[in-house]
Amino acid sequence: MLQLPQLKHVETGDPRLYTALKSIVDAVNNLGTGTGVDPAGATAAPVALAAISVQAADGIFDIALTDNSPLVRGIQYFVESDATPAFLQPHVYALGPSRNARLALGNLTLYWRGYSQYAGSQPSQPVTFGNPPSAVTGGGSAGPAQQPSSGSGTASGTGQQGGSGLGKQLYSGG
Repeated sequence: MLQLPQLKHVETGDPRLYTALKSIVDAVNNLGTGTGVDPAGATAAPVALAAISVQAADGIFDIALTDNSPLVRGIQYFVESDATPAFLQPHVYALGPSRNARLALGNLTLYWRGYSQYAGSQPSQPVTFGNPPSAVTGGGSAGPAQQPSSGSGTASGTGQQGGSGLGKQLYSGG
C-alpha cells in the first residue's frame, strides 16, 4: 500500500494540501486493492489452493478448483496438464476468475495441477490432482496429439516453465 509518512507533518502546516494528498493516496490504494496490485511494491502471492478435482469421460475433462483462502478482486486461476507427473512441459489453461473448466481434449492420459495469481504477484504454489500426482484418462475418441507447450505470461516460450500463470518476471525477452 502507498504510504506518505510526511502527511502528518503536512496536516498541521497546510490542511488543504493534506486533504488533497490523502485523497490521492486513498484513490491509488483503492485502485491497487481493486486490481490485485500493490502500488508501492510487489503483491503477496495468493495462498495455495485447497484442492483440485478432475473427472473425465468421453474425451472431456471436468476440473474444479477449491480455494478457501481470503480473496481480493482480480484473482486469476490456472490449470495445467502434462503427460508426465513432473510437469516438464505443461499446457496452461487460464480460467480467469472462474474455478471450474470443461476441456475437450480427447482420449489423453494427463496429470493436472492448479494455482492462482494476482496481476502483480507471483503465482501461488501449484497443487496437483492426487498426492503423488494421479493420471486421468479422457476416454472417448482420440483427438490429435497435443502440440508442444508454449508456456504462459512472461515465462519462457519453450514451455518448460510451468506454474508461471501471468508470469514470474515483469518483462519477457519475447
